[in-house]
Amino acid sequence: MKVKINKRFIIAIPIVTLLMSLLPVYTVPVASANEGNVYKSLNWLQKQTDPPSYPVQLSLAQNYSYDYTGHVTGTVDLSSLPNYMSEDVPLIRTNQNYSTGYKGKISGVWANVELPENYSVIVYDKTDIDYEIARVGLKSDGTWNTGKLRINGKPTIVLVDSEDNIIAYANSNPKEQIINEYEVWIYSVSDMPYIQAKVPIEMNGNFSTETLSNNWENGVFYGVNAGEKIARVVRVADEKVFGTTALPKYQLIRSYHVPLDDPDNTAGIDSRSWIYDDALAVMAFSMSGDYGRASGILSSLTQLQNPDGSLAFSYDIYSGPSDTTKRSGSIAWVGDAVVKYEETFGDASYRGLATRIADYLLKQQDPTTGSIRGGPDVGWYSTEHNIDAYFFFRNLGYLTGNENYMNTANEIQNALLIHHWNHDEERFNQGIGDPSAALDTNSWGAIFLEAIGRFDLSETATAYLDRFEVNNASMRLSGDANSYNMSYQTSAPLFGYKPYGAGYPGAPDVVWTEGTWGVINLFMRQGKDTSHLVNSMFAMQNADPEGGLAYTNQGYAPLPYKLHVWPAVASTAWQYITLMDPRGIWDEDREIGTAGAADVPEEEELGTAKETPVELPDNPTFYNSTDGR
Repeated sequence: MKVKINKRFIIAIPIVTLLMSLLPVYTVPVASANEGNVYKSLNWLQKQTDPPSYPVQLSLAQNYSYDYTGHVTGTVDLSSLPNYMSEDVPLIRTNQNYSTGYKGKISGVWANVELPENYSVIVYDKTDIDYEIARVGLKSDGTWNTGKLRINGKPTIVLVDSEDNIIAYANSNPKEQIINEYEVWIYSVSDMPYIQAKVPIEMNGNFSTETLSNNWENGVFYGVNAGEKIARVVRVADEKVFGTTALPKYQLIRSYHVPLDDPDNTAGIDSRSWIYDDALAVMAFSMSGDYGRASGILSSLTQLQNPDGSLAFSYDIYSGPSDTTKRSGSIAWVGDAVVKYEETFGDASYRGLATRIADYLLKQQDPTTGSIRGGPDVGWYSTEHNIDAYFFFRNLGYLTGNENYMNTANEIQNALLIHHWNHDEERFNQGIGDPSAALDTNSWGAIFLEAIGRFDLSETATAYLDRFEVNNASMRLSGDANSYNMSYQTSAPLFGYKPYGAGYPGAPDVVWTEGTWGVINLFMRQGKDTSHLVNSMFAMQNADPEGGLAYTNQGYAPLPYKLHVWPAVASTAWQYITLMDPRGIWDEDREIGTAGAADVPEEEELGTAKETPVELPDNPTFYNSTDGR
């Protein structure tokens, strides 16, 4: 069932009425649903399209142009800076200002230096380059004196240590105290952010590159290079960002909310957007009638699309591409999101984004099996990626009436039935030649099988999901580095599904919420009671006051598995979509076998065709995952 905006413009329908209309069909628990979990899901997704929220406020002194080079200054709001103290800093002061043409003695005072014999004052005279024209020690009476000099250019006077690292710049009014735990890091952004300087915060909140606390190169610092100027307040001990002046360049959704205290918060994850999550967000916003957010995401993805139609695996909302990896499943999801958006709003503005994606994916198709390769840098063919690609090509064919897209969908359908199906265990393999067991290949696989009318195969794929069940799990706080979570907890016993099975040695038994909602979606289509699963998901969601659904119930850091208790777009969007309409995505085929589909093999014929040997991935742990996280 396709959602048309004129039939189901969700934003105009009271949520309680909508939920009550769904309850008899999909058995959503009434008490839990009335707690507002659906609203909270949507509101949290909307917040993730906003810039990350930091506790410290700061600003630059002016709107520095892209071409500006020179010193940068600004102010930190100290009332927003947590738990800071002051510290004395080494300083040198000049007795007067010295300018071009000066002749005579250059002198001043020093303070706050232990072991002064390890420090020197250097005078540079810049004409074409910096020339060192004097180097003198610190006198025991707190003064320094170069003797008579002549300044021909621009003078710069610095205090250096025994290794010639610049400790302080001299001027007539130096700062004797600074904030002792934080610095402001200054960046120039061109293709990516390049750090220019790390500067102290003065006791009045001011900062300037003219008062460096950490210069990582020898020589004199005259200011930042060309580029967009941004400043960040950073806690020195662990390099966590507490504030930034940066504004997002792209209207993408941030995939996770990472608590500030989390050890992995320094990795830039909080500003990173995986395109799979962008696709889910577009679908959720389309179902909610949020044209602006859905369109904004697709507009940014259009800007970022490569000339060959591909997209990077993930992007940073400030600077763009975070990596060069391309994965077919995620890219197919974006194409399918375009179809959902256009069918909902009647806006064909992003049709080109989808057709270019189709052109790219066609180049990844194996001519023998019909299966779509995982990406241009690999030799494997993922079941999950091909389920994604099937629905994308089928839906794009429905939208455009293009028979080539329908034919491609049929080729992928046959590849899944013949080359990806494990006929011995009557379930889907992880990929061609890879019998490893992953939850979503069979939960999503069963949805695919029912969409094409193969309920006989869906029955066994669904039964196989029992092997991934996790019962009576808990969600507790943990300060352990391998299971870190100091933000989210619930006393409720939790039920759900883990991501990995056979073929994944040492895989953790965690409740994987994104995957669990995939199972719930399938079960709701099948008319099964999902109350205990839905209530578990709501309990985990309620652990976050902001309304996000954590990706797992417990952290698991040991490689090759890296799972976090972070509220995630993938989990929260799957929850919202499923509760609104399980068939809001990936509905049943409208006509089985249209557009010249090949005959679908009968059950006893599955797996009998000769499989084409393929290259297995070096590390198969994450290759089955559309988002790869």
